[in-house]
Amino acid sequence: MELCLRTLGNSKITLGLITRYLDDPEPIIRFTNNAEKFGHPLDRVIVAYSHGVEPEAVAAVEEWINITVVKASGDANLRSRLLATGLSADEVDGLLDVPSWLSHREVPYGAYRNAVLFQALLDGLDYLLFFDTDIRPAVLTALRGELPVWQEIDFIGTHMASLSKADVAVTTSEYSGYYIIPPMSFDGLGDLLFGLGKGMALEYLEDCHKHGCLTLGPASPGPPAPTVKPLGGNLGLSLDEPRRLAPFFSTIYTTLGTCIMGRGEDTLLGQTLSDFDGRMIDVDLLLFHDTYDDFPRAPDIRRKSVRDRFYRACLGWIGRNPFMSWYLNGVGRLETSLDTEINLQKLGLSVGGESAAQFLDDPRFAKLPIAFEDSYEALPQTIDRYHRLMQGWKALLNALAPEVAPHEQVSEGDQQLPLAS
Repeated sequence: MELCLRTLGNSKITLGLITRYLDDPEPIIRFTNNAEKFGHPLDRVIVAYSHGVEPEAVAAVEEWINITVVKASGDANLRSRLLATGLSADEVDGLLDVPSWLSHREVPYGAYRNAVLFQALLDGLDYLLFFDTDIRPAVLTALRGELPVWQEIDFIGTHMASLSKADVAVTTSEYSGYYIIPPMSFDGLGDLLFGLGKGMALEYLEDCHKHGCLTLGPASPGPPAPTVKPLGGNLGLSLDEPRRLAPFFSTIYTTLGTCIMGRGEDTLLGQTLSDFDGRMIDVDLLLFHDTYDDFPRAPDIRRKSVRDRFYRACLGWIGRNPFMSWYLNGVGRLETSLDTEINLQKLGLSVGGESAAQFLDDPRFAKLPIAFEDSYEALPQTIDRYHRLMQGWKALLNALAPEVAPHEQVSEGDQQLPLAS
């Protein structure tokens, strides 16, 4: 990594973390220690939170690294700084407003990540590397019975080896650990996965008897390769030319009286960035992701905690999918018509959800089509929120670099919403 370090010079590198409660300093300290171990000076860590901060946790982090704490649901200081750049109140509202906070005390994942991103841009930082609280700077290379074998890796250096290249805007990679969909097999699984927007996972799950839905990683990263699939907990962004980037965006909707945060703010980012300059690179660094919080215990769908986790993930994917289909249709990447795609997803959930409910003896899964209807009903408001975000983003780009015209997004405002029948 010596070439990478020489290239970086005095660049300011920051870590980014999102969390509901900032009450545990250990995830930050793990990554800070990792950076120090491999000789990478960090400028700071920026944490976006929603529900609370423990002063003791902040103090513990400050013993290791400078920390900036930002409220994800409309931070007053961040709002003031954005206004000071010359943005209008409407433009700042488009960037920061979180309507679900007032009504449900919930924040979409995209709003968390944007709070970190905007703070880093305003602070003039050069590189931003995201990790999540359930990620560690090590690769799971083997699992021998109940004994995991770890290999600590150079998190910063591996990302920076690609990220510091002039044409690279984003670096990312997959995870090691258990897949978020636990091993299962039943008639109708393919329908369920299609309805969830996870149809590509069917072949993987059909072989779960071989691998147990467990991914191991190499002790050393392989060669970097282009990708269009970023993952938010293993993500590097070059901030020197923000016109090559896009803000995060994720959905939120209410079903059966519960407010659901849509998944996929990183998936949409990948689709959006393909319209921009600057390459996105998979650095083949399979950081360990503790998907079910009790590793190395294998996920068993018969356990309520595992089934609950999978059910919440299903609701999150359903929150993403109508908007994602609308977006892909607008940029000409949807393989069928939008109304056909919407109805096929609903059909898949109707058939697959009922099959899953019987197989799992869990009636919640039979109600997934209701969640889809609720997510689809929220689509007009979601689209409006997205347009307001992008308008604010263009204004921010112009304020940060007025001599560079922001990259124009494909206009989607005139699309008509189909009726899901």
